[in-house]
Amino acid sequence: MSSLQRLEAIGILCLIIMAAPFSISSQENSNDIDALFEDEIVVQQDRETSSQKESQDSLNRQTNPLQSFLKTETVKIGGSISGTVQSSWQWNDPWTAGFDLVDPDSQKLKPDLNSLVYFDARPQEDFRVHGSFKTAWPFSETKSLLDSNNKTTSVSVPDVRIFELFSDFQLGDTAYLRFGKATVKWGVGYFFSPADIINLEPIDILDPTAQREGPLQFRVFIPYGPSQNTLSFYTIFDTDNPDFENTALAAKAEFLLGNYELGLSGYYRYDTSERGALTLTGPLGNFDIFVEGVVARGSPKTFYSFSTSPPLFTKSTASDHRKEFYPSATAGFLYSDQNSNFAAIAQYYYNGEGYCDADRSNNVSALTTLIEGPPPGYTKDAILALGKLAAFFSGQHYGAASISFSEIGGSDLSISALGIMNFSDISGFAQPTVSWEIADYLKLSIFSTFIFGADSTEYGFLGRGRPVTIGIKLSAGTGNF
Repeated sequence: MSSLQRLEAIGILCLIIMAAPFSISSQENSNDIDALFEDEIVVQQDRETSSQKESQDSLNRQTNPLQSFLKTETVKIGGSISGTVQSSWQWNDPWTAGFDLVDPDSQKLKPDLNSLVYFDARPQEDFRVHGSFKTAWPFSETKSLLDSNNKTTSVSVPDVRIFELFSDFQLGDTAYLRFGKATVKWGVGYFFSPADIINLEPIDILDPTAQREGPLQFRVFIPYGPSQNTLSFYTIFDTDNPDFENTALAAKAEFLLGNYELGLSGYYRYDTSERGALTLTGPLGNFDIFVEGVVARGSPKTFYSFSTSPPLFTKSTASDHRKEFYPSATAGFLYSDQNSNFAAIAQYYYNGEGYCDADRSNNVSALTTLIEGPPPGYTKDAILALGKLAAFFSGQHYGAASISFSEIGGSDLSISALGIMNFSDISGFAQPTVSWEIADYLKLSIFSTFIFGADSTEYGFLGRGRPVTIGIKLSAGTGNF
């Protein structure tokens, strides 16, 4: 594709996104101050701790653009700290080898201490700077380097990384600009989001509300109309190789249809893929629903193919399937009953980039043979590692759900359960948890993790032997500041 053709494709993409909301309704021009700079300060919190919720509400009020748009003489500083000590015991194959409660196959002690600190400054009414930094215990890591004499030397490097750093400014009263490294609000899924190809980290199903690291970007944000309709345009720079062909362009239009918010987005990167997505969120009775539909041309995913004869495996590159189309979709709901302190979230995901049943079956069959008798030059562990890369999200149909009861009977006890299943091969895992809030900023949790599925399934392969884990976790001094 020539440079001219690429520019034409980009222009058409942007025109489609810009035209979409105007074709549905013609709105009067107005400014939506609530969305001018789209503050994205996120600090970790426990949903079941009321004092932390009040702290988060206070933080949200402080960072509301409507309240903080005026020039400030001081710099806001805040963040979060999380401290936990977790002990866990694992039984590797309790279903066939037997289960002895006092004799686990392994045990682990895992202390964690991490923190995010942010600053937020607005020296002028139309100029804002925001940054955040992360660190975690033991706060440094040792790296090996070659000195001038080609001798290896060890250097201790502080474990501090810049999580976000960006500035917001504006052009008149119509366009609000951002340049820097920041999380991008893209997609509406909770456990899965096929539309979000922009952020550098996927959603962590065990912690789906955690803020994810975003890329270096230049954004143009345009609010219009009285109904908080918006247009956004992004230039996204590649972290490893910021060349023209590795630079992505994206555009998104969001507008209201009654009580529902409809989003139309497009993504283009010459060396990887184009993606078009349609999103919908809104109420349905007592439920809040969310839907994503995505069509991708090309994929950054690496596909594996295994065989019992040389070459034992092959893996694809993005150029191998650059012209293939991959449709994906997801739908889910959130339900919350504050009177009974009950919450439920469920989501279905059709993974268009998963393997078909025949390819997945052939891979599993070949892997099983290779593991039982590793060929020369390979070890069982090496083949297992490759197999796990291929098995992860290899299915086409997934579901995930989470339920929780907090302050049961007015007590400090809470229970919750999280599960994910690959419907393509009937495998998955479940994690029930019981928590006791001993005092403010001090909580004790007991949890267990179960993996189910045959050896030939995704989770049966990822967790061979279907191990069972029982753990105790103490959260101490976790909160916002």
